[in-house]
Amino acid sequence: MKFSRPIAQLPVANVEAAQRHYHDVLGFTIDWTWGQNEYGSVSRDEAILYLCATAAPTAPVTLVLHVGDVDALHADWLARGALILAPPENMPWGIREFTAQDLNGHRLRISQPSRAFTLPDREPLAGLRLEPRTPTAAEHRELATAVDWTAFTNFEAAAASLPQSLYGVVALDAAGACVGMARVIGDGQQFFYIMDVAVHPDHQGRGIGTALMNEVIAYLHRAAPPKALVGLYTGHARGSFYERFGFRGPETGLYGMSALTLHPATPSRPR
Repeated sequence: MKFSRPIAQLPVANVEAAQRHYHDVLGFTIDWTWGQNEYGSVSRDEAILYLCATAAPTAPVTLVLHVGDVDALHADWLARGALILAPPENMPWGIREFTAQDLNGHRLRISQPSRAFTLPDREPLAGLRLEPRTPTAAEHRELATAVDWTAFTNFEAAAASLPQSLYGVVALDAAGACVGMARVIGDGQQFFYIMDVAVHPDHQGRGIGTALMNEVIAYLHRAAPPKALVGLYTGHARGSFYERFGFRGPETGLYGMSALTLHPATPSRPR
């Protein structure tokens, strides 16, 4: 079962006044109004808000809206007379955002992934060290097994692939055991693919994944020519981790596809 994008319902003192504010100041479209100024909707692109007439007092709601250009929208809203509570700022979790307040006191945090800085390593990395090399076949197998990748990993093929990596980095504990890995494959000119980013479950939550990815990003800044394609695949639930480094999902970036099995296609009929 697939969930659709959630729609926020905001309590407002006057639906029509709130709709005019969202239209005139924030650039939303007024979609519909129901009843005697009781209920209504506004939208902008994929963001939809329901407005419900509610007697005071009401608690303010905070909305987080992702956009393509925070600074351009901030300038536009400022020119339209929006109440800006906080100007655009690069946050330490890899997001650039500003905060505005609507007619009824609800706060809108407008954000986008930020590439303005490299995410800092967390202090608990003490006792570990990063080594710029690809994992050995044995290290790769052990980590892949620990994070439950065995169902979709061909370890014989992986062992042959590892030496052909463009770049690799591993995290080693005090005893020299490999507890994290990441590597890059590709042609070294037009295509760079990040893969095998994994941290042993016993060491997750310590910032090791962030440290490994920072090393990968530093390598790509050195090695990838302008306009090179840099990509990766991940589970949907892990998307927010990679967004911090500037990656986008198919909603705003390229439409990536993959196949578990390949088969010939029946020729389509000419129209």
